[in-house]
Amino acid sequence: MDKLKRVFAMIGVVLLVFMYLMTIITAITASDGAHNWFIGSIMLTVFVPVILYAINMLINIQKRNEANNRMREEMYMRQIKDALKAKAEQEKAQPAAAQGQVQQEAQMAAVQGQAQVAAEPQEKES
Repeated sequence: MDKLKRVFAMIGVVLLVFMYLMTIITAITASDGAHNWFIGSIMLTVFVPVILYAINMLINIQKRNEANNRMREEMYMRQIKDALKAKAEQEKAQPAAAQGQVQQEAQMAAVQGQAQVAAEPQEKES
């Protein structure tokens, strides 16, 4: 981007120097167009720096946009990585919880089985 700024600055300098030289040459030769070259030279003395300043501003805005886009991309990538980590941790925790639930169900079945076994002899006695 700095090279681009330098290129535009050099173009502006060359353009202004060319205009000043043409104004001086036409004034010395007493040409009919000397007045027009003088007016053009004054106008370009104002407009060229304004245009170069506008181009410089656009380049700076582009740099800021690129930096902001890079920051957004990094933030989104960080969020995606965090979400994937959380999902992986959740998946690791779920099998352990499911295994704990299976153990609880087995214990409950064992307790119910023992209760049924204890109830069967009472039924036979009756």
